[in-house]
Amino acid sequence: MRIVFFATDDVAIPSLEEFLSRGVEITAVVTSPDAPAGRGRKLKPPAPKRFAEAHGIEVLQPERLRKNPEIREKLKSFNADLFVVLAYGKIIPSSIFNIPPRGAINLHFSLLPALRGAAPVRWAILKGIKDTGATVFLLDKGLDTGPILATMKFRIEDSENYGEAMGRIARITAPFLVETAEKWVQGKLQPVPQEGEPSFAPKVEKSMAALSFDEPAEILWRKIRAFNPDLKPWFPFRGERLIVHEAFYREGDEVPGKVLGRDGRALLVGTSRGILELHRVQLPGRKPVDGVSFANGARLRPGDYLL
Repeated sequence: MRIVFFATDDVAIPSLEEFLSRGVEITAVVTSPDAPAGRGRKLKPPAPKRFAEAHGIEVLQPERLRKNPEIREKLKSFNADLFVVLAYGKIIPSSIFNIPPRGAINLHFSLLPALRGAAPVRWAILKGIKDTGATVFLLDKGLDTGPILATMKFRIEDSENYGEAMGRIARITAPFLVETAEKWVQGKLQPVPQEGEPSFAPKVEKSMAALSFDEPAEILWRKIRAFNPDLKPWFPFRGERLIVHEAFYREGDEVPGKVLGRDGRALLVGTSRGILELHRVQLPGRKPVDGVSFANGARLRPGDYLL
């Protein structure tokens, strides 16, 4: 089997490794252009590009795919059986996904038609959805609307933040993707149309990482998990941002933002409904600390307000 792999995010790496380990020929990796990153804003190549170069695989980094005859002809020249898409981040037009004889398949981290869009795992956490899964489907002109080839189920654990969940999900879905691709190329699968009412998981913006104790504790706990580690969820505190790395919640009726005391090394703070346990926090320019160490350093006592 010969494939071209479309990916930008590092969650694609386990699947790339799995394809190679099974002897699949990856003729090229299509990814996004290098982008500025870090304080120095130096150009950083996407993880799939680094993987491809390390394994002697050709890399393509087009700015756009639509109305790009040069990239279309280049992709045709690989004579791939199938295009495989995983967290690519760009709309792939029909002029591209119809090139291979078996079309293009996409691995999406939800049970479609639930959570169509760019951020299905983040939104599963935000919505409190624990039992979810992954879908391999055929690309069509819609957004995550194509017919389904296979699904698998998994659970997002309460102990996992977004980064931890995505790392595990990327690993457990890699064999599923490869096996589905092989069966599809061999003609062993029949596409099935999506059924049911769709829901959506749009891109999460950085502005959503700003938190308020006026929200319920359980909602805050979900947001803290969904936005860690990359979006750094935070509360305003004395003119700075108090980043929250780890938290939990419990029942209780208290005043939003009121310091209630401690439980072990966690600082307990009131919300609009329930109590938020701050387990690991960080002020700008300092190292992460447990909630009690933060309270001691900030001289916060029960009855004070975290504002």
